Amino acid sequence: MADTSMADAVRSAGALVGGGLALGGGAIGAAIGDGLAGSQTIAAIARQPEIENKARQYFFLTVGLVEAMYFINLLFMVVFVYVFAAKSVK
Repeated sequence: MADTSMADAVRSAGALVGGGLALGGGAIGAAIGDGLAGSQTIAAIARQPEIENKARQYFFLTVGLVEAMYFINLLFMVVFVYVFAAKSVK
């Protein structure tokens, strides 16, 4: 009986830690991606001011794709926590 409750506790803790790592890694990756996209957009506009509108379009497209990857990581976090941790509650 004690082995089962310990295994459930380890599974639940692993699910929560895995979800936290997925969410934290996704947030760090999105922040780095947004920062790189912003810095390169500023550099491009500084070099060629006439392409400001086109560079801004590419910037918003890139930021949208980077943030979409963060929401995919959020989905993985939900899977880790609610699916794997729910198995240990039963």
